[in-house]
Amino acid sequence: MLIERCKPLDPGAGRRQLWAQRVFCAALALLLILSEVFSSNIQSTLPELSHLARLALTGGAVALLAGKILLLTDYQTRWQPVLAALVLLYTAFAAQYGDDVWFFLAALVGLAAKDIDLRGALRVYLTAAVAGLVFVQLLHFATPLMPYNFYCRNWDFGYGHYNGFGARLVGVFFAWAWLRHDRLRWFDWLGLAALGLFTYKVPGSRGAAGAMAVLLVLFAVQRFLPRLFDNKIWYALAMALPVGLAAFSLYAGYVYNPEWPYERMALLLLSIFLSGRFEIWHNVFWGADLSLLGGLPTDGDEHNAIDNVFLAIPMNKGYLGAVLVAAFFLLLLWRLAKHRHATEVLCLVALTLYLFMENKPFLLSANPFLLLAPCVFFAGRHMPAEESLPVVCRRN
Repeated sequence: MLIERCKPLDPGAGRRQLWAQRVFCAALALLLILSEVFSSNIQSTLPELSHLARLALTGGAVALLAGKILLLTDYQTRWQPVLAALVLLYTAFAAQYGDDVWFFLAALVGLAAKDIDLRGALRVYLTAAVAGLVFVQLLHFATPLMPYNFYCRNWDFGYGHYNGFGARLVGVFFAWAWLRHDRLRWFDWLGLAALGLFTYKVPGSRGAAGAMAVLLVLFAVQRFLPRLFDNKIWYALAMALPVGLAAFSLYAGYVYNPEWPYERMALLLLSIFLSGRFEIWHNVFWGADLSLLGGLPTDGDEHNAIDNVFLAIPMNKGYLGAVLVAAFFLLLLWRLAKHRHATEVLCLVALTLYLFMENKPFLLSANPFLLLAPCVFFAGRHMPAEESLPVVCRRN
């Protein structure tokens, strides 16, 4: 830690860790308020206040996380701070180039999560996320501050689109299931099932509800057959899943013919089941002019929105970003599998299926597993398998 070198300011090892935890959790809370409250429809009714709040929340979170990384993070080798600096430089450039500030914020969160008590951080995450969701719903249904302002097949619940609401719900679900996995009681199962059913029936966010259902089923099977998910075959399948979904996304979008889709009835029926996504993949992704650095929009109206991370990242982050993000995710899966953290692998399988239907991998309120980034950035390749990675659940 850099603060150790300044003896007058060094509070001692115990207080340093306490400061690091509090600074990190405060930054998490600010980012979740930014995403839950001030990324909602309140921006259309109170634009000046929302703009100032977004600047303050973003700036405050960046300052806290940067302070944690620079002053309160214990680096074991010289290359670790160099790697952190390179990651931040690249993600800052890519975020500005692709107009995606959450990419940079996700990198900050991931780097700052080193040496943090993840259970404590997840408790703060859940508290802030649930409070933000409840606050937005109260404003949306009880006041004119959160108007319905986007045409879609379902109500938007104050977020401009029902899938925006679903993204916040799935983040709460993931954080709750991950935090409580080792101590799941009947009320946890009931609450998680109710949240999944609510997500499916009320906002109708099928991608989020499907990921919730998959994770609940996997957890249930794991409880009775734990060895089923703790072997090399399962870990290989888990690592192959994102590769297979990426290849399928490219193939389906390429061969699908929107003008005469009946020549491939299986693809047509599957596309209908997935809300016509293959036509979007064909028109938006294969009609885009991809480049090394990307920069193409992947959100907005039907002419550039694409609900598939495996296609959205090459568009927005370019070939370079797609390779780097894929390498990060596969390395994370590999290290979790190598150290036999089966539960975290199950969580990432559910996340992968969710991201097959959506394009918000870097939105903190939809992806609490960004806290696993230290497993990639700071766990050396020669790290003994017996040594625990920074995870939440017990190792099998």
